[in-house]
Amino acid sequence: MYNNFKTEFKPYLDTLKEDNNTLKDHFNNDNFIKEVRKQARERIAKAFNPITKKFKWSMLPSLLSNNPKLIKNEKIDCLTNGLMLAPSHWSNYNTCSNASFGCGLNCLTQSGHGERHMQTNGIHHVHIARMVRTILFFEYRELFLDKLFREITNFESKAKRLGKVCGIRLNTMSDIRWENIKFNNKTFFQHFPNVSYYDYTKDIKRDINHIPNYHLTFSLNERNSLLIGLAFKKGMNVTVVIRNKKLGKEWQTKPNSYSIHGITKQAIDGDEHDYRPIDGKDKFVLLNPKGKDTLKDTTGFVKELN
Repeated sequence: MYNNFKTEFKPYLDTLKEDNNTLKDHFNNDNFIKEVRKQARERIAKAFNPITKKFKWSMLPSLLSNNPKLIKNEKIDCLTNGLMLAPSHWSNYNTCSNASFGCGLNCLTQSGHGERHMQTNGIHHVHIARMVRTILFFEYRELFLDKLFREITNFESKAKRLGKVCGIRLNTMSDIRWENIKFNNKTFFQHFPNVSYYDYTKDIKRDINHIPNYHLTFSLNERNSLLIGLAFKKGMNVTVVIRNKKLGKEWQTKPNSYSIHGITKQAIDGDEHDYRPIDGKDKFVLLNPKGKDTLKDTTGFVKELN
């Protein structure tokens, strides 16, 4: 399927590389983000014992958490937590190698409690927590994975006690190939076969067909519409962020079908809940823009309604 990928999609890949370089420069020159990086590293330094080479985890944010979208899954009896890292180049590490410029600017990391003004005495606890987790993932990988293993163990037990499906999103704001990451010689999907993992991805080359408890939905941006057909061929649904609201107006009802680039499919409302494994196949999943700035998007990341 990918034998001629680099040749066939060279213009797209070249643009993607340019976008990533632009995003890296953009975030590296963002004073707010630079301050969050600084405060995150200070938190990590205070929690790390250089003698034992271990962390006092009570001084650091938990790795798993939720948000209003994940909480919606409870109405369909799925208790869900997610790993929320800093997206794109926010941390100076790239957690979303397939992000476009519009995707990077409009990431939901800056919606809700992630809006920049949500600070207390100059401290943005939400963004510092995401930055801390990301630095730990890249620089203290084994300690990070050990802590993640323990948190998933506890969360799975909680879901079982409540009689609910245990849902985990490892890429709530990132796009990392977790199928390639192992802890104690196993992937997290193998460690927890009864956990239902799912994510959104812009990485069309990810192969998870051999993982029965992991579900991926392809995420559309302003650059990758040429990959929609390939995504459907791989059995993935496709999410589309649509502009179905004008500033100060109410949300419009989402349509039952959607067409883009000559492809028409049944459409479902992706904001009813976030648990994508039950969506079925061959569908567009329509999402509202998250955050006031996303409503104003001019990059093409947010699509107009048909």
